[in-house]
Amino acid sequence: TILHVKPSTDFAWPVNGAVDSSIVDVATSAGAHNVIARSDSFRETAALPYTPSAARPIGGGTTAVVADARLSTLFDGDMSRAGASTLAVQKFLAQTLALTEQAPDNERSIVVAPPRMPTTAQAQTMARALEGLSGNRWTQPLDLVDAAEVKPDPQATTKVPPASAYPKKLRAQELPTQAFQDIRTTQGSLDSFETILTLPERVVTPFGNAVNRSMSTSWRGRSLEAQQYRDAVRDYLQGLTSEVQLIEKSDVTLSGRSATIPVTVQNKLVQGVDRLYLQLTSDNLRLKFNDDGTTAKLPVSIAGGHSQSVKFDTATNANGRAQVTARLFTEDGTPYGEEMTFTVKVSEVTPTVLLVIAGGLLLLVLAGIRMYTHRKRAVASDTADGNGDGPEQPSDPAPDTGPESGAPSGTGEKVDR
Repeated sequence: TILHVKPSTDFAWPVNGAVDSSIVDVATSAGAHNVIARSDSFRETAALPYTPSAARPIGGGTTAVVADARLSTLFDGDMSRAGASTLAVQKFLAQTLALTEQAPDNERSIVVAPPRMPTTAQAQTMARALEGLSGNRWTQPLDLVDAAEVKPDPQATTKVPPASAYPKKLRAQELPTQAFQDIRTTQGSLDSFETILTLPERVVTPFGNAVNRSMSTSWRGRSLEAQQYRDAVRDYLQGLTSEVQLIEKSDVTLSGRSATIPVTVQNKLVQGVDRLYLQLTSDNLRLKFNDDGTTAKLPVSIAGGHSQSVKFDTATNANGRAQVTARLFTEDGTPYGEEMTFTVKVSEVTPTVLLVIAGGLLLLVLAGIRMYTHRKRAVASDTADGNGDGPEQPSDPAPDTGPESGAPSGTGEKVDR
């Protein structure tokens, strides 16, 4: 987009242009139809007196574009010094002229592969070298795509070097097996994450590019930086995937033969998720879901920045405890995120127990009413005695047995006076 050109995506560029059959296989399996090799790896075997054109058919519809090793390595090293930069430009001009003079009447296409990550000084030196060839002095500029389509020289070698010919120094700099295992794990997480997103292109495109960059040959000789980059990509992706998670749930107590268990799923992403499923699994037959069995699965669809409570109908047939495992799954059955476990205590209440409880409550109510009525009567009686409103009731006097009573002591009879 910066250069306003349409890129060609069917070229593979192995490090230093070193190739063997396995490298070609990897390149073609990735969709490349052209492999940029270098003449110090793709050596000529026909003892030609001139440098042939870069294009070489190597079978299977694949073309090896062989860059000239001498021209391609002229700009390596420190080009910030004026002497080194000037010498590189002079050598470049001289060698291009020598290539032309090898066979003046045989027009050929020569490819130069610059340093993969050139410094500013190297780029400026290359620019001055190309300016020295301007004016069609003995060369004409040619696009790389056009160079790959030039008719190949019939005498140029087309045999791919064997694995034994691959430079040992370069093989020692290859990414280790563990690096590709980590990359595969990251790619698997990305594939699983993509299936639940409503706007997957916001995630797939940048992370897909990051996964490709983690396999770049530019990491050769920089194993620590390569590991840090892979870890950063993996951690960033894990941080996004963990935004969709199950909310931790405490233990649950169920009373009765049927009940509902709610489980909450949270989505902290800025976009919605769907095609996600929540599954509950009971480890005991005393707790079943929907009378079907010990496993139940329900779909989940949550808008960005929201949570959703998913309710599962349960049926119990015995008292006790059951361990329930909750886990999210994608549409193809791949587990998503970490599982969550909680305990369900089943306490079944039978009709007999309900009758006993109801009878006890009735007795308590009746006893309360009786106590209330008795207390009310007692309060009313005490009130009447205290204010004198009721009729006076004479009390029986004690028998008078004193000397003034007119009756002899020790008798209860009255004496008539």
